[in-house]
Amino acid sequence: MSTNQVTTNDDEENIVTCSELLEQIDDEEAELDRERALYGNCDTDTCTYSQGYVHRQALFVCMTCYNNNNEQLAGVCAACAFHCHSNHEVNELYTRRFFRCDCGNSKLSHQPCKLYPNKDSTNAANKYDDNFRGLYCTCKRPYPDKESTTGDDDAMIQCMICEDWFHSQHLGVPLPMEENEADQSDMICQGCVLKYPFLIHYDESLAITSSPVENNAAASNSPSCLLVSNNNNSRELRTIFLRDGWRKRLCRCVQCQKLYDDSNLMIVFNDDDAIQEYEKQSLAKTENLDADKILTESLKNLDHAKKLEVLHGIHEFKKSLGDFLRDKANGDGVLTASDVTTFFAGLQEKRKEQQRTTFMPPDNCKF
Repeated sequence: MSTNQVTTNDDEENIVTCSELLEQIDDEEAELDRERALYGNCDTDTCTYSQGYVHRQALFVCMTCYNNNNEQLAGVCAACAFHCHSNHEVNELYTRRFFRCDCGNSKLSHQPCKLYPNKDSTNAANKYDDNFRGLYCTCKRPYPDKESTTGDDDAMIQCMICEDWFHSQHLGVPLPMEENEADQSDMICQGCVLKYPFLIHYDESLAITSSPVENNAAASNSPSCLLVSNNNNSRELRTIFLRDGWRKRLCRCVQCQKLYDDSNLMIVFNDDDAIQEYEKQSLAKTENLDADKILTESLKNLDHAKKLEVLHGIHEFKKSLGDFLRDKANGDGVLTASDVTTFFAGLQEKRKEQQRTTFMPPDNCKF
């Protein structure tokens, strides 16, 4: 018999163990942390247009507007995605550098901006790519790809220079395999390495055995060039990975500083550009937004009787759920769909009984 199923009278009933339930809860908390890291810096009520070309912000593409407005490439901020395109098909682009919200301008003229209607017709400095068409990677497929037969379409990683997203199997090189290595690395796609060939000398993938050289900017007034000393023209121009802290290992000699500047990569190589820094700031802004504080804010507009009713209901639910899970853990440790149905049915019946036997003041009572 399968460990995920139990058979009774030839009928199979899906079950889940308490440990699996806790694992699902952990997964949900991890997803919540991801959303906090992405949206913690966002003001969902204020369009970012007045801030100009924001250094880094969460960005969205409205596919409904794209398809209804001659396939004009445009991006909108989080607030406009929420307020102006709430009933549309909206794609998340994660974050983008130096982008100004297009909502309501000539690219989206059929959809007026509700938050900042008086925008210039275009944002000349905005940069657009196939992601704004809903296409990603070298394979130019949508995400998620409903026609995919491999099941691998969810495994994607973003190039930290061009900011396109790539399927891991289309990078041309294997992902770093050490534990947590991929999560702690930045990736530069092959297209960007071909555009900026000097980047290959900073490759820190497992195939490169040379030890990273720490930033030598302070070693002397005219530090030697690390690229010259580390030069190897035989290296293939391919996708590369840079381990956590790689910006501190960049060569900072005069020639390289000019090279970065001429290539418009200076900002990319600054510590404050790192997506990890953006996420760190976002999490810091949301670390105090716990459930109890949100609940307190939500209860402010309720009268005293309603507050007591809500708080009592929450307390009863927590107590009942705790007793239920402890009983299951002390028994067979398995939850079935019928167990969950029975639990909530019991809560509803208990609630009805309380309403029959407990006096509740009317809404207009000045309790």
